[in-house]
Amino acid sequence: MNPLKMPSFHKPKFLQRFNIPGIFWGVLALFALFGALHPERFFSVTNMVFLTRNSAVLVIAGIGMTCAILVSQVDLSVGSVLSLAGSITAVLMRMGVPVFVAILAALVAGVLVGFVNGIFIAKFKFDYWIVTFGTMGVCAGLALVITDGRTVPVNNAIFHWIGNGRIGAFFFLVYFTVLLAIIMQFVLSKTKFGHKLYAIGGSEQNAINSGIPVVRNRIYVYMTSALFASIAGVVLAAMGSAASPISGTAYSFEAIAAVVIGGTTFDGGKGGVIGTVLGALMLRVIASGLNLLGVPATWQQFIIGFVIVAVIVIDVLGDKRNKRNDLRRRYVQ
Repeated sequence: MNPLKMPSFHKPKFLQRFNIPGIFWGVLALFALFGALHPERFFSVTNMVFLTRNSAVLVIAGIGMTCAILVSQVDLSVGSVLSLAGSITAVLMRMGVPVFVAILAALVAGVLVGFVNGIFIAKFKFDYWIVTFGTMGVCAGLALVITDGRTVPVNNAIFHWIGNGRIGAFFFLVYFTVLLAIIMQFVLSKTKFGHKLYAIGGSEQNAINSGIPVVRNRIYVYMTSALFASIAGVVLAAMGSAASPISGTAYSFEAIAAVVIGGTTFDGGKGGVIGTVLGALMLRVIASGLNLLGVPATWQQFIIGFVIVAVIVIDVLGDKRNKRNDLRRRYVQ
């Protein structure tokens, strides 16, 4: 055996077939850990039902963020767009606007924010950190203005059912979130739009040389990110039958964390929706398990933050190791 040739390690076939990232094992390990510590409470039907429901908003916001990170950029405005969409929906419904018209208005407003982000970033070449940070502030301010800085309650049976209605054992939101994830997984893996995003993230210059309209697709990316953030905002408001102008504050960071933990790297061109779903589920499993263990909320934030950093560091080191192994294999060949 050539001493320079490194042994190859492969994922199980079913993980390769469905492009499931290694974080799958991390989620299983957490289920096993918290299940062993509190088997009756953690694996109870009630806890599983609410765990999946509580993951819905983060998964939806994370799906949109996945598109941005796939093209090696980030959308910091996700959390504020989420707050703004929920606020618009609640305020319009309080004014007597029909529920679905109010929801549509919130989604349109979110897409417009995404369009503005895309135009400034893709067309005028402004830095995406600065642009999305700016729109984050604008949307946060608008949410406070239209709600007068207060939580806006909504008394509507249809809206309440969207957030709290059940179909069988699980909440409607769980089925809705799974449907969105399946649709976006198909879009990214099977359509020209998805292939273009991977190409742009892999190498923008090569994408340009291949005739891919990079500017247009980057605009679409930010519109998609904002659309999913708006959907998440409506869903969050429906869950509580009320909208808070600051409800989305933490979701920008959490969405980025879920995406990166799920294997979509900041370099772009690698990852996907399945990983984001698992990353979001991992964060919510940790929170649920820590609650069952009686860990104070202040320590929960520290522990979750530590886990996020550790997973990201491990992922980066793993990518570097794989690149070194690839170089060694090429050298041997």
